[in-house]
Amino acid sequence: MESGAPFFWMDGILATDLLEVTSDVSRIESGGFWATSISFEGERIFVHFGSVLRDQPFPKTEDWVPLRSIWKSSLNKNEYYQYVEEIRKEISMGGVYQANACRVLSTPFRGVSLDSLFAALLQENFAPYATFLRIPGLEIASASPELFLRREGEVVTTSPIKGTQDFNSRDIFGTKDQSENIMIVDLMRNDCSLICEIGSVKVSDFLRTEHHPGMRHLVSDVQGILRRNICWDEILKGLLPAGSVSGAPKSSAITIIEANEPTPRDIYCGLIGWIEGDQALLGLAIRTFWSRERTIYFGTGAGITWPSDPHLEWRETELKANRLVGIAGGLDEEGWQYGSGIFETLLMIDGTPLLFDRHMERAESSGRKLGIEIPPREEIQRAISYLARFPKARLRLSFGTQFSLSISAYQSNPEPLRVQISPHHQSAGIGLHKSYPYWRNLDLLRATRFESFDELLLIDEQGRVGEGATCNYLFLIEGQWVTPPLSTGVFPGIIRGLALESGMAIESEIFLKDLPKVQSAIAMSSLRIATPVLSLGENELEIGIESKMILDFLWSEAQSDSQG
Repeated sequence: MESGAPFFWMDGILATDLLEVTSDVSRIESGGFWATSISFEGERIFVHFGSVLRDQPFPKTEDWVPLRSIWKSSLNKNEYYQYVEEIRKEISMGGVYQANACRVLSTPFRGVSLDSLFAALLQENFAPYATFLRIPGLEIASASPELFLRREGEVVTTSPIKGTQDFNSRDIFGTKDQSENIMIVDLMRNDCSLICEIGSVKVSDFLRTEHHPGMRHLVSDVQGILRRNICWDEILKGLLPAGSVSGAPKSSAITIIEANEPTPRDIYCGLIGWIEGDQALLGLAIRTFWSRERTIYFGTGAGITWPSDPHLEWRETELKANRLVGIAGGLDEEGWQYGSGIFETLLMIDGTPLLFDRHMERAESSGRKLGIEIPPREEIQRAISYLARFPKARLRLSFGTQFSLSISAYQSNPEPLRVQISPHHQSAGIGLHKSYPYWRNLDLLRATRFESFDELLLIDEQGRVGEGATCNYLFLIEGQWVTPPLSTGVFPGIIRGLALESGMAIESEIFLKDLPKVQSAIAMSSLRIATPVLSLGENELEIGIESKMILDFLWSEAQSDSQG
């Protein structure tokens, strides 16, 4: 295929030989194959292709080069929280039952085409309604899991998705997810009744679980028989915008969306697919990239109901974006790399990363075990030197589909910590590898701070004591400084290693029942090095001369080790 030539691909259908691009829906009534894109705001694009082949693989492309730029979000975290609360306020006043709150990510794009990104998506993220369209001025690379409309003669089917979980979650879909799905099914039944024969609309499959890469969804099917002599314009007007990405009642939800989302959704939450006479397959344009004017966009959102927690809904938008944007590459605005991998967090003082070689040894060990490429240390040091500009800074090195780093100013807090005891976790730590996404740990820390604590102490289901959300611990028990062994699931922290190597502490299993015997404790991490613990649950602890000696020793070791 000629480089840059317009084409369409979906489920083995390859359409080439561009004949016409129009927004006039009446043109598709004349027959032929029409690739179709309709934005959430209603911009219609119908693309007539002269050559259509079935059972074709996606055309061969160059390998995708992952992005290294920062993705900007149309709504930051706090703005999104406020948006969710606005929807909940409207629900409390009876104005709406459910609404979809979305944000759009964007980043500069200097590449030639999204076709190689789409090829990577096909290989790494199977999606039943994956679709690619290229026309002058627009490219769409969709990995959509959701059927908006299938038409086979006079029979139409739509399969709204409502309810999303991390694939690794042990929970079943709860009341919030089920009620969200039920509301949208009711809405889609109503929409379908506008275009279908009276009495023909039915829910043919209800609340089934579908598994997709990295997550699972709650899905239902609504089916009906079209009214006689209905045209495509009537069908599209009756169903758009899609209920699963707007809300119920639809008109009220759209009003809320227009008032709270600062940028158009554009291609996101519209539809993408094909129409050919009385046959059609149209996917909902979610999990979708598109490019215009040297910018790539990606949308993500969550359905909001009265029980919604703003932070959990934000996390859902991150979950939906993380895997796919991870394939595309790039960082979020907090410096985290999308996708999955391992990372190291270091303290930098006057441009020198403390304990750099020890961190690299750990990263290289994890990389060998997990199959993650770690660049040479000299290359990483050069990259650090280009960005080092703060007297004291947090350095994050991330290793996944690519290497990335971020450096930000850091202000340490020397105040002793109040630590909350957090029992009954599956594991008492994060294990041998420091992996991202790091959401579980950050969410645990966030919840702890809501309770007016600074950190937490994880206790597993066997009652074994472990680590904190972001630190290891030393405990003084009956005159001996001890730290939990790696067998409890704790992370092999660098500062923890210094304490053990010096002989100042030993490894020993500690149980929940032992905590009343703790006299003193120290929290250790590569960022804050060592901080005394003021209280452990309700127990006040001593910060005696031994604690101060260990604090001074660990700080001294961290600095001397870093200077060679």
